[in-house]
Amino acid sequence: MAVPVRVRSGAGPGSYRMILPRPPDRLVRMKPSRLAATFAAATALVGLAAAPAAASPPEFSFADCPTVLPAGADPTKWRCEEMAATGTIEFGTLPTVHLPMLRMTFAEGTLDGRFAQTFGALRAEPVRIPRSHLSMEFQYGGFSDFQSNDQRMGEVHLKLAVKGFGLPSTCTIGTDAEPIRFVVKRQTPTEVVSTNPLVVRFSVTDTAFTVPRSSGCGPFSRMIDTRLGLPSAEGNSLVLHNRVGIRGY
Repeated sequence: MAVPVRVRSGAGPGSYRMILPRPPDRLVRMKPSRLAATFAAATALVGLAAAPAAASPPEFSFADCPTVLPAGADPTKWRCEEMAATGTIEFGTLPTVHLPMLRMTFAEGTLDGRFAQTFGALRAEPVRIPRSHLSMEFQYGGFSDFQSNDQRMGEVHLKLAVKGFGLPSTCTIGTDAEPIRFVVKRQTPTEVVSTNPLVVRFSVTDTAFTVPRSSGCGPFSRMIDTRLGLPSAEGNSLVLHNRVGIRGY
């Protein structure tokens, strides 16, 4: 709303005039940011620690929930989980970089009395590689297992697509045959953020993963490997702060 402003128009008392702010030339519409995906560990619904009042959880659309469950699956015994995560990653000579929103969606339940799951989608945004004109973006590497136990919260295989001017679209760090294998461990207790819809939060970490050389990058492979210190067998770190939305089928 435009608010009139009084400004002095002369030296004498009471000498004021009214100025109405100029209306904007045009209305600017902001495009919603692209959903990013990422990866999650399955969380038990029993014994979750109640959390104090927290900020509104990120929006969960559940648009990537698998629509086809395994043959013979009882939908009433399955649920869809969508995880929104941010965090950091460090490997090789790459300094710690902050990851934008990462979203990963999958379904889990029982099949013939055993735990089963079906992958939905991974959505991620590119992150700039410091001191370069390159960026990297997580891609699904073909395997995920989010059944948690005492040793881990889950395992997922990912690739990093490397993007930049002149790079072929096949340029990645990790491949389907040799992905980056993340086996994450719990860093913080699971807390309930919301009960309707059910939203939980927790943090996970992995400091034992290895990173292979780049692949499919043509003449740029050596430059990328040298710049990022690849392959990297130790000293690597991933930390993810997750919020998971859960709904039934």
